[in-house]
Parts: sequence; C-alpha cells; structure tokens
Amino acid sequence: MHRRLSSLLLILCLVLVIALSGCVFRRYSVVVSCTPLIEKIEVGNRERELPYSFSARKGQNIVVKAPLVPGYDFEGWLINNELRQTAEIAVEIEENTTIKAIYSPRLVHEITYGGSGFENGTGLVVENSNEILIGITSSSTDSSLILENKGKSDFWIPFLQYESNNYVVEPQLCYGGSDEESLMDTVRIAGGYVSAGWSDSSDIAYSGSGYPYHGGTDGYVIMMHNDGSLRWQTYIGGSGDDEIRSVNTTIGEKLIITGITGSSDSNFANSGYHGSKDGWVALMSSSGTLITDLIKVFGGSAEDGLLYAMQTKEGGYIVCGYSTSSDGDLNSLSRSTGEDLWVLKLDSQLEIEWQDLFGGQNDERANVIKEVNDGYIAVGFTESAGGDINENKGGKDLWVLKFSSDGDLEWSKTYGGSEDDEGFDVVQTADGGFAICGYTDSSDGDILHENRGMSDVWVIKLGYDGYLEWEATFGGSENDFARRINETEKRELIVIGTTSSSDRDIKRPIQGPSDAWLLRLGR
Repeated sequence: MHRRLSSLLLILCLVLVIALSGCVFRRYSVVVSCTPLIEKIEVGNRERELPYSFSARKGQNIVVKAPLVPGYDFEGWLINNELRQTAEIAVEIEENTTIKAIYSPRLVHEITYGGSGFENGTGLVVENSNEILIGITSSSTDSSLILENKGKSDFWIPFLQYESNNYVVEPQLCYGGSDEESLMDTVRIAGGYVSAGWSDSSDIAYSGSGYPYHGGTDGYVIMMHNDGSLRWQTYIGGSGDDEIRSVNTTIGEKLIITGITGSSDSNFANSGYHGSKDGWVALMSSSGTLITDLIKVFGGSAEDGLLYAMQTKEGGYIVCGYSTSSDGDLNSLSRSTGEDLWVLKLDSQLEIEWQDLFGGQNDERANVIKEVNDGYIAVGFTESAGGDINENKGGKDLWVLKFSSDGDLEWSKTYGGSEDDEGFDVVQTADGGFAICGYTDSSDGDILHENRGMSDVWVIKLGYDGYLEWEATFGGSENDFARRINETEKRELIVIGTTSSSDRDIKRPIQGPSDAWLLRLGR
C-alpha cells in the first residue's frame, strides 16, 4: 500500500513538473515580414529569407535588424500593430507575434504630360516595371506628343517605356469628336487596349459592329491595337445623358462596363430603367458589340450611380457606387439620408445575388471595389459620423470597407484629417496589404507629412487588417490628385493623376491649367 502511494505521489509530481515546465517553456509562433517585400532581413545573427516563420520560448528575446533599402525610408518595426522606430530592436516573446519591417517609398521619378490646354490623368495599365500605358483627357493642340486634337477635349492614350531613368514617349493620336470627351478608365485586352468614358460629340464615326450617337452625353469606348492605331470605337447610350465610369476585362476577353444613365431607350431599352439617374452594367464583346440581355440598369426613382465593376473568380461580378433611392432595386434595404455607399454582387447573368447600403446622415460613395484574397475591398469617402462609420476626422474622410466573399462587412475604417480626403483606387500588394491613392486637403490627423498646398496626391498603405502602415503626400502649391495605382513586379508603386502645380514635387513647369502627372514610388 505504501509503495502504491509513493508511486502515485511520484506520478503526480511528474505531472506537476511537466505542467509547470509547459508554462515556463511554452513556445509561440513568430512571423517576420516586410512591406514592401524584400528578400532578406537579419534575425538574430543570421540573414533570413522573408517571410520567415519559427517558434520561440516565452520570454525569449528576438533581435531583428532592418537593412537600408534603396528608394525607401525605414519607418519602424510593427510588433503586433505597435510601431517601434529603431532599426535594430530586441522583441521579448510573450504571445504569438508578428514582426513587420515598414518601409515607405520615396518619389524616385515623376513626369508631367500636356500642352497649353488641360490634361487629366485617369487611366493606367502597368505591363511591367518598364512599360506603362496611361489614359488622359486632353484639350491641348500645341504639344508634339499629342497628335490631331479633334476638338475641345479628346482621349489621349500614350505608351511609355522607361529607359535610362526616364520615360520615352512616342507621339500618339487623340480620339474623339468636335465636342467634349472625358476618359475615365483604360484596360489591357488581347491584341491592344480599351479606354472608356463619355462624349458630347455627335460626329464620331463609329466603327466595327458599334453603335451611333444617340443624343445628349453618350458613353464612349475605343479599342486600340498594340501600336496605338484605332481598331474600333463606339457610342453607348440613349436620348438622355449617359456615362461610362469603369471598364475591365473578363474571362474570355469580354469587357465589363459600368456607369450612370438617364436613358430608357436605344441601348438601354428594356434594361430596367427606374427614373432620374440609374447605375448600369453591361457586357461587351472584344469587337465592341453589346451582348444581348447583358446590359442592365439598377436603381430606384431617385439618383443612383455605379462607378466600378470587375469579374470575380467564380464568374460573377462585384460592383459599387452610390444610391439615394429607397424603392426599385433598393426597396428591401435600409438607408440613411443623403447618398449611401452601394455594393452589389451580381451573378454571371447580371442578376443580384446580394447588395447592401452603408453610410450615415451625410454622403458616402464607393469609387472602386476590388476582389482580394478572401473577399472584397471598397474605397471611397464618407462625410458622416456614426452608423457604419467608426470615426469622422473632419470633412470628407477616405473610407475603406473590407467584405467577406459572402458580403459580410469584416471591418470599416476612415483615414484623413480635418479637411477633405478621398480614395479613388486600391491595389492589393504582394505582402497581402493594400495601397490606396486619392487626395488630401488636410495637414493633421493621419496626415503626418507636409501638405504642400491646396490638395495633394495622397498614397496610403494598409496592412491586411486595415492598420495604417504609412502614408505620403506629393504635390505642389496648387491642386493635385491621383486616380489610379498599381504595383510592379519590382514592388514599385505607379500612380497616375493630375497636377495644377509647377513647384515642389513637380520639377518641370506644367504647360497649361493642368497636366497629367505620373509618379513612380520606390526603387
């Protein structure tokens, strides 16, 4: 009996020792990464390829050292979303830990394009680090690069090649008619490029299997061959005013187009027009023909608009914009006053799978929505406080919403200062986070860098959870803003926008009221 008690006591002591040792020597997971992604970082006394994952004991110190990276400034180490700003640190492990080196890119190259008229940069196709296509609305007649202005403002889509630390540009024809054209988006397609926007001209010779002018403002789409020559051009519209806001490619090299319409006839006959202004989505072949039964209008009796659409991995479409309606397609949704941010998921036949409105008592819009690794991310602005908005910092705030694949809102965050701030485009970066471009009028709040005067180009980088990793302002003493952003294979960020400045970050005086402005960040 005594021996049994002794054995039992020994077993209990062993169990207690093992349990205590588990508390003392418990191991946690540690992940070391970097934004933008670089190949190696010193962890301990060895260089490690990133991202680097390992386990560490409770209380163990992990020493990490950030290298110098050409074209970038080191901002600090982000330890479980707490920033420490020294290049070499020791991290004591008390839980599962993420250690991330944060680098912000410098403006390593910028160039303006334009003549004595105005130019607005709104389209961007990044083929690779050295080959870029930009889409510009141009009204100039005196630039050697802008050939054959057709009258007032036209589409101008130059191809740029980066050689010897500079962009080489070949002169490029403009496209349009005798009145105003406004380019909104540009996309790559097999055999060339497509640009889309709208036109007030009635004298554009539509080509291929396209459509004639219908009246008022019409949507306008063109396709160019790889050499910049015209393949086809067409109007889309009715007797009211119609606009195209975005164009993207789909599986099978079709085009998904979205915009705003005030028409119920011509191309929009039997498409479901509700009244006032509606949003619309259409599928178009690569030859410029609308696909039968795949042009549909969404909205209610008040004003609504759809500003961006893209095909999703399963073959449907994610679409965003704004709405002021409480009836029609939105009769089952609860809404606030003013414009609400509007997100729709459509199936392959453009039928609504789910939709929702987000906002507060003032105006909200989503300018863009993109499919990301496990859902969708929308970017725009909010003027409200409360409701779906976690915080209003003053005026318009740049607003970002992350959704699951099923449309559940996972997080919603605002960024900005006491003046107006807005986001127009987003790209998921190689490290899994998000780079966003737009503008800021602020010099406080989240804007830690200098406001150079009036509106500045504003670029922000978020972690996957929406944590603001870095932000940067670019511009001069006048108004500057960005419309499109993309990341190259070398982890540079390319930004296209518009500047009215001739000082500070803009090294070459602009030629007219505004020039298109291309920025290269990093490397």
